[in-house]
Amino acid sequence: MKRQLLAGTCLLALCATSASGALVHRYTFDGNANDSVGTANGVVMGNTATYAGGQIVLSNPTNTGSGAFNNNNVPASGSYVDFPNFLIRDAAAAGQAGAVSVEMWVTMNTNRDWSALFAAGISSSGIEGNSDGGNDNFPYLQIIPRTGDGGAGNDLRVTSNGVAGPESFVDAPGDSTDLQVGVQEHLIAVFDQSGGLPGTITVYRNGALYGAPAPIANNLNIAANATAFPVTTLADVNVWLGRSMWPDSLIDASIAELRIYSHALTLQDAQNNNGLGPNTVVPEPASCALAALGLVGLAWTRRR
Repeated sequence: MKRQLLAGTCLLALCATSASGALVHRYTFDGNANDSVGTANGVVMGNTATYAGGQIVLSNPTNTGSGAFNNNNVPASGSYVDFPNFLIRDAAAAGQAGAVSVEMWVTMNTNRDWSALFAAGISSSGIEGNSDGGNDNFPYLQIIPRTGDGGAGNDLRVTSNGVAGPESFVDAPGDSTDLQVGVQEHLIAVFDQSGGLPGTITVYRNGALYGAPAPIANNLNIAANATAFPVTTLADVNVWLGRSMWPDSLIDASIAELRIYSHALTLQDAQNNNGLGPNTVVPEPASCALAALGLVGLAWTRRR
């Protein structure tokens, strides 16, 4: 009996350790952009960001293009958050190797075509801090609340660009919706190459699967059969909240929380986290909790 309870206790402890290890960065924006799990503190760039109600408010009402702040990485008007280099690459190389998930809660104040909510990679200039675009040998990942096709299907899009390969992205089929203005929405973008290349992009919106999973962008220079660039080698010297790899507008939005995981979140994780909301205790993975409860349940059965 004691052995069974000890086994259940040990499994619960192991699960807790694994879960806390998988959440590698957490930003609750409680008056700053500090990382409450790791040490990768963000730096607010520019002069219009504020904090209110447990959110960072990236108020950029006049910034409609980022070319003005390529020099010195500081916008003349507007704000975004700059995170340490290789935030995504290092997360993807840890935990469930080859998998990384980006989770956030966001309320759009204004929707602008191609304005990026989150971006990680390097632009085509090859210079850290510049937003010159990302095609041809400069991979990136981006979360875009509204694409720019002139109103015919301006979808939320999660995209990746490979090395000399085609862009890959997830958005909803047909004429879907961008992120709603004035409504807090929950987003999870999963980049998963843990099962090998090319891997997949999977998106969850408000606890539901959004669109269909897509392959991560091909890299035509790696092999003749066109494999994908590994997220574990992503040259993400630009890691930004609210700024694009392209000369597009800064984001105009409020973000309640940003989390980076070193594993692929599932649909059940998305449903659980969506129900709990931002700035709450991060739950254990459901599969882990069930396994532990199974052992504990077995112990109590034997006790009778």
